[in-house]
Amino acid sequence: MLTTLLFLAATATTVPVPAAPQADYATAKAMADQDEASLPKLGLDTLRTAQSGVLERATQACKTDEPIKGFTVVVELDAKGKPVNHWRDADTKLAQCMEDKLSRQVFYVPPRAPFHVSFEVTFTK
Repeated sequence: MLTTLLFLAATATTVPVPAAPQADYATAKAMADQDEASLPKLGLDTLRTAQSGVLERATQACKTDEPIKGFTVVVELDAKGKPVNHWRDADTKLAQCMEDKLSRQVFYVPPRAPFHVSFEVTFTK
């Protein structure tokens, strides 16, 4: 019996389990809009305050001389607020730097996971 089990184990083939599909930017942004809209006013105020602080730090670290254009970064948070995925809708150096900084910071512990938030950065004259 033991020999048969060992033989079966040795000859068994493993079928790889496909990874969960990665969302594209548009899907991630829609998820962020939905997650943020689901928060009560106090929760949304708390999120906005947390976003403001992390955005300020990222802005200080990502100065650039290139022409500036608006962009959005979406971050997926786990249950502890750790960023586990991120997307952006622009390929400028500033957008890339901001995505890098925003996707490394624990800044908000969400009410559920996964939870998506977006940072919409615009510039006006």
